[in-house]
Amino acid sequence: MTSSAERHVETADTIEAIEECFRLGWTDGLPVVPPADYKVREMLSVAGLTGEEELLNLDMRSRVITSENAAANAVMAGCQAEYFPVLVTALKTLEEERNFVNMAASSTSSPSILMVLNGPIRDALGINSRDGLFGPGFRANASIGRAVRLCFMNGFDAWPGQLDRGTMGTPAKYTFCIAENEETSPWEPLHVSRGFDASDSVVTVAVAYNPVSVPNSYGHTGRQILNSICDSLRSATLVHRYPAQWVIVIGPEHALTLQGDGWSRRDIQEFLIENSGRSRSELIRLGSKQGPERPGDENVIMRCANDPDDILIMHGGGTGGRYSAIIDTTGYRIRTRKIGAD
Repeated sequence: MTSSAERHVETADTIEAIEECFRLGWTDGLPVVPPADYKVREMLSVAGLTGEEELLNLDMRSRVITSENAAANAVMAGCQAEYFPVLVTALKTLEEERNFVNMAASSTSSPSILMVLNGPIRDALGINSRDGLFGPGFRANASIGRAVRLCFMNGFDAWPGQLDRGTMGTPAKYTFCIAENEETSPWEPLHVSRGFDASDSVVTVAVAYNPVSVPNSYGHTGRQILNSICDSLRSATLVHRYPAQWVIVIGPEHALTLQGDGWSRRDIQEFLIENSGRSRSELIRLGSKQGPERPGDENVIMRCANDPDDILIMHGGGTGGRYSAIIDTTGYRIRTRKIGAD
């Protein structure tokens, strides 16, 4: 979408402009907002950028996403201009770990890019942290996450069957952007636990897999709820590397039970590591780990994570059901960055 022949396209009306975007291959399969020049300039102005800044590189393709590329894709995704600094920061965060980019663009395991927002920006932009946390209905969540994927598709040619070799794919590649419900959390906000001030607006970025729902409707203790989460962790780790990092989203009903039983964030992290492992022998027999089974492998426990801080605990979702969720990541380090930081 950067050639001179394609930068300016004249159409009879808006509907025709939308169809032209389909013909040019600029969409993710859904209609996009035609990226009019004045809208792109508005995005850049809000972020204080010229359009020439390099935000993200894909070494394997010698491709670069500039701030102008990002702004055009943000317009097409349906972003309002004030959302653009979030997208810029997310792309810069991905740039900190080049393996993030390669994995998210091309892996057969079909990861996507998870963004978790914390701080005042959640309310300022209307980013949902409650009912239907991972679902539709909120412009900021939907369009910011979509803009990241459009940057990959239009900037890196990360199209299914081409650079994107995802075997099964995932709906999370359309959008995967949420916020933490800090106001009702029993624990300090996620970004504070990662060294930021509560007043900072922050985005946490991970190359991650689909959220897995963890129901526990009848448990009356925090331990029962955590055992359900451990069961899900044991299942998820069958197909991914040991150890990994995780995002655990504790739903409101579960959070109240855990709070009532006095479980701290650190207590939860340590319990999950201690109780969600599988033996090396079992993993080899299941075909989830390579190598011959050796004497003593029954006693070699493969933990879901090495360090309690590799399990990120956050609070979100709606009331009315006793659910939480786990999100597995690809093994590359989860990154957190203050929005607007250079």
